[in-house]
Amino acid sequence: MSRGIRAATARIRAGSYLGPVAVVASNAVAPVGVVAFGWSATALLGVFVLELAAVLFWSAVKVPFAAKRPNNAIDEHQLLGPLQAKRGGVELPGPLPPVYLRNVPTLVVLVVLLAPMELGAAVLVFSLPEPTLTAEITEQILLGGVGVFLGRGVETAADYFRDGGYRDHSARSVVLAPFKYVFGVGTLLVVVGSSGVESEAILALMVAGKLAYDLRTIQVERDEEKRGVFYRLYGSGETEIPATPVAEPDGEPTVRARPSRTVAVADALYRGAAYTLTSTALLFYALGAFLLVFAPSLAVFPLAVILAFGSLHATTRYLRYGTVEYRCYDGVLVTYDTLLDEPQERIERTEVADVSVETDFADRTFDTATVEFDRRGDDGSTVQFTVPDPEEVRRRDAGKPLSVVHVEEPEAIADALGVAWQFERSTGRASAD
Repeated sequence: MSRGIRAATARIRAGSYLGPVAVVASNAVAPVGVVAFGWSATALLGVFVLELAAVLFWSAVKVPFAAKRPNNAIDEHQLLGPLQAKRGGVELPGPLPPVYLRNVPTLVVLVVLLAPMELGAAVLVFSLPEPTLTAEITEQILLGGVGVFLGRGVETAADYFRDGGYRDHSARSVVLAPFKYVFGVGTLLVVVGSSGVESEAILALMVAGKLAYDLRTIQVERDEEKRGVFYRLYGSGETEIPATPVAEPDGEPTVRARPSRTVAVADALYRGAAYTLTSTALLFYALGAFLLVFAPSLAVFPLAVILAFGSLHATTRYLRYGTVEYRCYDGVLVTYDTLLDEPQERIERTEVADVSVETDFADRTFDTATVEFDRRGDDGSTVQFTVPDPEEVRRRDAGKPLSVVHVEEPEAIADALGVAWQFERSTGRASAD
């Protein structure tokens, strides 16, 4: 091997260790701070809180780029399911990977709910013993916080983005990191913070406990044979579903159909309004009515929440069905998203078990129809208490019906798919009903 090749290989190998080295350096902040700088238990607790903030921040940065699909998909959830069901990403300029629309629900939950709740609980535990924050301790906390923030940031840039770690995760498995941190280091915060004692024994407990947690985390993440309790209950990147593209036949489709923009917008607005009348948003209607009588100036707040619920549902409904085109080939039907430029679903003639035709408010108003093609067999879903091993993960798409929504000539689609007789039987049954 030539000297140039050996040098290049050495650089590649050295670069591949940048992420782990950054993690180790971040984890060493606590013991180095105690041994070299004489940090107190209060300073360490403060650094642990800032480390949680760093983990949450960098997790939020990672979530939009996660390429896998979650193993516990919420595709049927009325409010957020339509987003998480989407395939395909949006390309960004420069070296960044694509961002995926399906990761938006998890990002919203992380930023709006989980991060404030977890960080607030950590700050509360830190404040319970009413620690004395001198200028020196505050400087130590900030110094340690900057160290762990930079360490986590380097690990994110190296492992997740440069080395393609985003390909091995879904948005859900990315959130596992702060989830584990809360239960692991959070337990240490509760035990030590509630004691309110400054001693060498407490410092030793904090350093040893944090070091044990960090080493166990690295061991489980780096060893494919290791699967800890959280990985079995919650899952990991290995148990998530690879985003395999939907195959589209070669050549031009024989039939193309899509709902008109007018129909799609009307359907989305109607569904958004209806959602606020058939969900938990009704509670906010009741609260608004109560406040309107006793505190009229406050009634605007529940009404704003109701409007947010309806608007979000209308938006996700439009993104689910308003941007798709139905492409029919010889015995194959593909749902294609024109916004993401990506096939979403596919069904073949031999998979169709039954055809049903429905007409909702938008269909009756604009003289369109919605057709559902049921598949043979079941969806393979089972009830279990732990996440399956990676080799046991099964695709959740199998068995789900494919819906063709608000099209003007549904019979042409059924004929191209080769199930015209089932369509005719369904329309005859619908007419009889």
